[in-house]
Amino acid sequence: MLTFMKILHFFGLMLGAAGGMGGMMVAIQAKRSDGAPPQGLLALRPRFTLITMIGVVLLWLTGLWMWLVQYDGALMSTAFVLKLLAASFILVVAILGFVAVKRASPGTPPPAYLQKLGPLAGLASYLAVALAVYVFA
Repeated sequence: MLTFMKILHFFGLMLGAAGGMGGMMVAIQAKRSDGAPPQGLLALRPRFTLITMIGVVLLWLTGLWMWLVQYDGALMSTAFVLKLLAASFILVVAILGFVAVKRASPGTPPPAYLQKLGPLAGLASYLAVALAVYVFA
Protein backbone atom coordinates (compact mmCIF):
# COMPACT_ATOMS: atom_id res chain seq x y z
CA MET A 1 0.00 0.00 0.00
CA LEU A 2 2.87 2.35 0.76
CA THR A 3 4.24 1.86 -2.76
CA PHE A 4 0.83 2.73 -4.23
CA MET A 5 0.68 5.90 -2.11
CA LYS A 6 4.15 6.89 -3.33
CA ILE A 7 3.01 6.39 -6.93
CA LEU A 8 -0.04 8.58 -6.31
CA HIS A 9 2.16 11.13 -4.54
CA PHE A 10 4.45 11.42 -7.56
CA PHE A 11 1.40 11.61 -9.84
CA GLY A 12 0.17 14.54 -7.72
CA LEU A 13 3.58 16.16 -8.07
CA MET A 14 3.38 15.83 -11.86
CA LEU A 15 -0.16 17.25 -11.95
CA GLY A 16 0.76 20.18 -9.71
CA ALA A 17 3.85 21.00 -11.75
CA ALA A 18 2.03 20.66 -15.07
CA GLY A 19 -0.83 22.87 -13.93
CA GLY A 20 1.51 25.47 -12.50
CA MET A 21 3.70 25.58 -15.60
CA GLY A 22 0.66 25.66 -17.88
CA GLY A 23 -0.87 28.52 -15.91
CA MET A 24 2.42 30.40 -16.04
CA MET A 25 2.61 29.99 -19.82
CA VAL A 26 -0.98 31.23 -20.21
CA ALA A 27 -0.15 34.29 -18.10
CA ILE A 28 2.99 35.04 -20.13
CA GLN A 29 1.16 34.72 -23.45
CA ALA A 30 -1.76 36.81 -22.17
CA LYS A 31 0.63 39.64 -21.25
CA ARG A 32 2.37 39.44 -24.64
CA SER A 33 -0.82 39.70 -26.67
CA ASP A 34 -1.74 43.00 -28.27
CA GLY A 35 -5.08 44.08 -26.84
CA ALA A 36 -7.29 41.45 -25.29
CA PRO A 37 -5.80 37.95 -25.11
CA PRO A 38 -7.44 35.33 -27.34
CA GLN A 39 -10.44 33.61 -25.77
CA GLY A 40 -8.96 30.19 -26.50
CA LEU A 41 -5.93 31.08 -24.43
CA LEU A 42 -8.00 32.42 -21.55
CA ALA A 43 -10.17 29.29 -21.60
CA LEU A 44 -7.09 27.31 -20.54
CA ARG A 45 -6.67 29.20 -17.26
CA PRO A 46 -9.49 27.42 -15.34
CA ARG A 47 -8.33 24.04 -16.63
CA PHE A 48 -4.75 24.56 -15.50
CA THR A 49 -5.97 25.89 -12.15
CA LEU A 50 -8.07 22.76 -11.64
CA ILE A 51 -5.14 20.50 -12.62
CA THR A 52 -2.92 22.33 -10.12
CA MET A 53 -5.52 22.05 -7.36
CA ILE A 54 -6.05 18.32 -7.95
CA GLY A 55 -2.29 17.75 -7.90
CA VAL A 56 -1.72 19.72 -4.69
CA VAL A 57 -4.64 18.04 -2.89
CA LEU A 58 -3.39 14.63 -4.03
CA LEU A 59 0.08 15.49 -2.71
CA TRP A 60 -1.36 16.48 0.65
CA LEU A 61 -3.64 13.46 1.01
CA THR A 62 -0.99 10.92 0.06
CA GLY A 63 1.78 12.74 1.91
CA LEU A 64 -0.18 12.91 5.14
CA TRP A 65 -1.21 9.27 4.79
CA MET A 66 2.41 8.15 4.26
CA TRP A 67 3.64 10.32 7.14
CA LEU A 68 1.04 8.93 9.54
CA VAL A 69 1.50 5.29 8.48
CA GLN A 70 5.27 5.18 8.04
CA TYR A 71 6.39 7.68 10.71
CA ASP A 72 3.44 7.72 13.14
CA GLY A 73 3.04 11.47 12.64
CA ALA A 74 6.40 12.31 14.22
CA LEU A 75 7.99 15.69 13.49
CA MET A 76 11.23 14.21 12.29
CA SER A 77 13.47 17.24 11.87
CA THR A 78 13.60 20.96 11.24
CA ALA A 79 13.95 20.25 7.53
CA PHE A 80 10.70 18.28 7.63
CA VAL A 81 8.88 21.15 9.35
CA LEU A 82 10.26 23.57 6.73
CA LYS A 83 9.03 21.21 4.01
CA LEU A 84 5.56 21.25 5.57
CA LEU A 85 5.64 25.05 5.70
CA ALA A 86 6.60 25.27 2.03
CA ALA A 87 3.88 22.76 1.13
CA SER A 88 1.35 24.73 3.18
CA PHE A 89 2.23 27.91 1.31
CA ILE A 90 1.76 26.07 -1.99
CA LEU A 91 -1.63 24.79 -0.83
CA VAL A 92 -2.77 28.29 0.18
CA VAL A 93 -1.71 29.76 -3.17
CA ALA A 94 -3.42 26.90 -5.05
CA ILE A 95 -6.65 27.49 -3.13
CA LEU A 96 -6.48 31.26 -3.67
CA GLY A 97 -5.89 30.73 -7.39
CA PHE A 98 -8.71 28.22 -7.69
CA VAL A 99 -11.17 30.50 -5.89
CA ALA A 100 -10.06 33.57 -7.89
CA VAL A 101 -10.54 31.79 -11.21
CA LYS A 102 -13.95 30.46 -10.15
CA ARG A 103 -15.13 33.95 -9.11
CA ALA A 104 -13.67 35.86 -12.06
CA SER A 105 -15.60 36.59 -15.19
CA PRO A 106 -13.99 35.24 -18.37
CA GLY A 107 -11.21 37.41 -19.74
CA THR A 108 -10.36 39.24 -16.54
CA PRO A 109 -6.77 39.02 -15.37
CA PRO A 110 -5.98 37.30 -12.09
CA PRO A 111 -5.74 39.50 -8.99
CA ALA A 112 -2.44 41.31 -8.52
CA TYR A 113 -1.63 39.37 -5.35
CA LEU A 114 -1.79 36.08 -7.29
CA GLN A 115 0.59 37.43 -9.90
CA LYS A 116 3.08 37.93 -7.06
CA LEU A 117 2.31 34.74 -5.10
CA GLY A 118 2.39 32.43 -8.14
CA PRO A 119 6.14 32.69 -8.76
CA LEU A 120 6.78 32.39 -5.02
CA ALA A 121 4.73 29.18 -4.98
CA GLY A 122 6.96 27.89 -7.78
CA LEU A 123 10.04 28.59 -5.68
CA ALA A 124 8.36 26.97 -2.68
CA SER A 125 7.77 23.90 -4.84
CA TYR A 126 11.48 23.59 -5.57
CA LEU A 127 12.22 24.06 -1.87
CA ALA A 128 9.64 21.45 -0.81
CA VAL A 129 11.02 18.87 -3.25
CA ALA A 130 14.62 19.56 -2.21
CA LEU A 131 13.71 19.26 1.48
CA ALA A 132 11.73 16.06 0.83
CA VAL A 133 14.74 14.50 -0.86
CA TYR A 134 16.94 15.61 2.02
CA VAL A 135 14.56 14.30 4.71
CA PHE A 136 13.51 11.03 3.10
CA ALA A 137 16.59 9.97 1.12
